[in-house]
Amino acid sequence: ISSTKAYFTNLSSIFTWGFLSYLGVVNFFILGGAFTLVMALGLPLFKELGIDASRQQLYMTMIMSPWAMKPFIGVASDLFPIRGYNKRYFALYSILIGLIGCTFLLILYQPNTASNAIAAGPTAVQHLADLLVICFTCISYEGATLDILGEGKYSEYMRLRPDSGSGIISYKFGMSLAGSIITQMYVGPLSDMGYFHTLFWIASGLALAPFFPTLMGWIPEKKRSSQEPGMTKLCPGF
Repeated sequence: ISSTKAYFTNLSSIFTWGFLSYLGVVNFFILGGAFTLVMALGLPLFKELGIDASRQQLYMTMIMSPWAMKPFIGVASDLFPIRGYNKRYFALYSILIGLIGCTFLLILYQPNTASNAIAAGPTAVQHLADLLVICFTCISYEGATLDILGEGKYSEYMRLRPDSGSGIISYKFGMSLAGSIITQMYVGPLSDMGYFHTLFWIASGLALAPFFPTLMGWIPEKKRSSQEPGMTKLCPGF
């Protein structure tokens, strides 16, 4: 207990409790929660629709594609500050995109949707699967964006405080792992029982979790001004 207390005391003295809370919410509820749910749900859902293995792989690659965009998202947030903030509004927009994906999942996939699509023929099944993949990709985009923004912020702290060590990395992955373990515990049984719509409701709640911390500015950043020397030249967002 004493070593754990010392660990968090050291972290909070460098990264602040607000940012640690934000990082915990993102990694537990989004990376370990919503994103893990989407990845775990893909196989049983596509299996129920009768999607063949090769197309399943293609779909999963598309769902993962936002993670290949992380460097571009990071650069865009640095070059295009929105209302003076490099990270806050990029994070809020990604949460909105994730919630849009969850909303359409709830609309598209009702208890009898899969059986109706199968009865309508292969074209209807493929159309439904394509729409589901787009929704999953929206949730994946939220996870990738929040992940790179968090990584960018704690990298700033680590550059300023080289003595901080790798404690923040352990904290980030620990929270993600904890969320992932809990998510895997209920995704399997619920998907086996065909409760996909229930899982989509859970994904919606998880996707919404970082909204309030982000809106309240738990990502510590100074509001930029166009009056700062070189800002208009360096940041086209102004």
